[in-house]
Amino acid sequence: MTRSPILAALLLLAAACKGPAPDEGIALSPRAAKGKAMFSTHCAACHAPAAKLVGPPLSEMAALYATDPEGIVRWAVAPGRKRTDVPPMPSFRGVRESDLADVAQYIIEAGTAAGKQGP
Repeated sequence: MTRSPILAALLLLAAACKGPAPDEGIALSPRAAKGKAMFSTHCAACHAPAAKLVGPPLSEMAALYATDPEGIVRWAVAPGRKRTDVPPMPSFRGVRESDLADVAQYIIEAGTAAGKQGP
């Protein structure tokens, strides 16, 4: 038995218990609202609002890509490896770029809100 599935489950549980959702109390744009469902299904296990799980928090991504949401899309399609202490992000090459753009918009809006709430 490996520790990876157990660790991933614990990290997901910890993220769920962190407190309010990063977008709680803010009005999401229509594009971000569409991206929220996909983010919740495919991204939330590794990315929390304001804390590092496996990947960086939404607040960090929002700060990096606030003016370049296409950068999130490019990364999702062809991710590199920035951190050697965690598994690399899987590619979302098979996902429509319009759907990834929705997720990117959600990351920016929810991450900006999470950054304002603090850790």
